[in-house]
Amino acid sequence: MPRNLFLDAKELLMQNDGLNYINYATLSEEHKEFMRSDLWDIDFIIPPAAVYFPGNALLKARTQGVDPSFPGGLTELTAIIRQFTIRQTVISGTTAGTFTINYQDREDQAISAFLDDWRDKLGGRADRYTFRKEDTIAECRLTMYNSSRKPIRIYTLKAVQPSDGTPALTHSFTSDDPAILGTINAPFSFEHMELVWKNI
Repeated sequence: MPRNLFLDAKELLMQNDGLNYINYATLSEEHKEFMRSDLWDIDFIIPPAAVYFPGNALLKARTQGVDPSFPGGLTELTAIIRQFTIRQTVISGTTAGTFTINYQDREDQAISAFLDDWRDKLGGRADRYTFRKEDTIAECRLTMYNSSRKPIRIYTLKAVQPSDGTPALTHSFTSDDPAILGTINAPFSFEHMELVWKNI
C-alpha cells in the first residue's frame, strides 16, 4: 500500500501558494448575497409641475420594469511619437442618458393620461403651445436593494423628459382573441445622473 494514500492536501498546499483562494471560506465571502434584478424601486421625487400626475403609489403598483442606459462612455486620445503609439483614455464628458419604464395600465388609464398630458404640455395638439422647460421636467430616483430591502445603489436622474410622445396612444386592436392593451413602454431622457454607492 502506498505511503501517501491518506496524505493531507494541506501539506501540498503549503508547498505552493498558487490558486489558494479556491476554498470554501474564500468563495463564500462570509455569505455576502448576490445582487438581484428584482429588488428595485423608482420614484418621481419631483414630478413635472405642469403635468397631471397620478402619484408615485399608483405608478409603482403598475411598473413592471425599468431599462436604463446610463452614461459611462470613454474615448481615447492617441498620438504617434517617433513611431511609438501613445494612448490616453479620457471620459467623453457626457452625463446624459436614457431609460425606459414598462407600465401596465388599467381601465382608468391613469398612466396613459399622465404620459399624454406630459406630451401635450410639450406642444399642444390644437395650438402647439409649449409650457416652459422648468414646468415640464421631472427628477427621478432609481434605487437597488438587497434582500433585506436596504439600499445598495441609488441613481438620481435630473431633468427627466419623455423622449417619445406616442406609447400611451398606440395600440393594436383585434376582433378575435382578447389581448391586454395597457402595456406601455415609456422612454425618457435625462440630462445628468448622480450615483451613490451604499456599500453595506
